[in-house]
This record gives sequence, C-alpha cells and structure tokens, in this order.
Amino acid sequence: MNDKFFELPLDKQQRIINAAYKVFSQNSYKKAPMSEIADEGGISKALLFHYFGNKKELYIYLWSNAIEMTRKAVREYNTLGTNDFFEMLGRSLLSKCSLMRDYPYMYAFSLRAYYETIPEIQEAIQENYSDVSNASKRIIFEKMDLSEFRDDIDLEMMYDEIFYAVDGYMLKKYRLDRVIPDEIERELLKLIDLWKKIYTKKGA
Repeated sequence: MNDKFFELPLDKQQRIINAAYKVFSQNSYKKAPMSEIADEGGISKALLFHYFGNKKELYIYLWSNAIEMTRKAVREYNTLGTNDFFEMLGRSLLSKCSLMRDYPYMYAFSLRAYYETIPEIQEAIQENYSDVSNASKRIIFEKMDLSEFRDDIDLEMMYDEIFYAVDGYMLKKYRLDRVIPDEIERELLKLIDLWKKIYTKKGA
C-alpha cells in the first residue's frame, strides 16, 4: 500500500474507504469492480491502484482497518471498564453504532469478508478473525463477573449464541437496507436487557 493515501485530506480518505466498503459489501470479492469503487470514491481507477496496488491489497487493508477502528471505538466507549458482561455488550453496541454513522457499510463488508470463498482471501481473513475473536473472548471472560450468572448456564454456549444472534440480526438489517444506527441501538439494547433477565440470577 502506498503511504501517499494517508497524505490525503481525511474526508477524501473516508470517501474512498466508504466507497470500497460499499462495493465490496454488495458484491463478492471476485465480482466487485475496482472501477465502481473509484467512481464512488470520486477518483480515477489508476489513482486507486496507485494507492492500493491491487484489489487484494485494498481488500485486506479494509479488513484490517475495520478491526483497528473497532478496537479504537471499543476503547473510546470504555467497553472493558466494567465487569458486567451485559454492560460490556451495551457499550460495545454503542461503539459499533458510532462507527456505522461514519462507515455505514463496514459491518456488512466484515460479514461478507468472513464468508468469502476465494482461497487467497479466505485464508487471510479466517486466520486473522480467529486470532482476534479468540483474544477478545479470552479478555472478556477474564474480565466479567461470573457470579452474576445462573449456575445452570453454559457460559461458552451463551456467549456464542449471543454473538451469532447479533450477526444474524445485522445481516437481516443489511438485506432489508435498514442500517439505521438509532434503530439498531434501540432494538439491540432491548435484546441485551432480555438476555440479562434470562441468564443472570437477578433476572431468574
């Protein structure tokens, strides 16, 4: 990747990145046209290649950028500043919705990237996702207060169930073209409250 990209004004960088997230979120890796990304981003195709070299380089950058921006948002919302698992979930939700306001297609891109089947992309994404998700899960389990949960709950299963549910919910929102951060916050906060009532001793 050419560092000249980072010398562009931030609003221009964001426009190009948003264009790439949008096009890749609506197409498979193989069928996503670089020309469409360039048009959407307001630059020439030649300049897009000048900044990113090739499609794979751009795609991997978008994935890494999504992870880094998510980490930054999580820190800004002090997600791990509590030992209440459901409070963590709420703060994490708010941090991700804040990102959606600036990068509305980033989450959809991440979902599609996870299921990408092109071997060279799949290998890079899956290995990185596994490392990131396992590290995140380990940190959360080390941090959260286990005493708040009902004794008959399988915490590993609960954790996986909740995160699969959130991904399914978000996938449906993208398919319905209803990525409205305020609505997503409202609906998922209700779900988090429901899960807390189901899984904790206080809610039982």
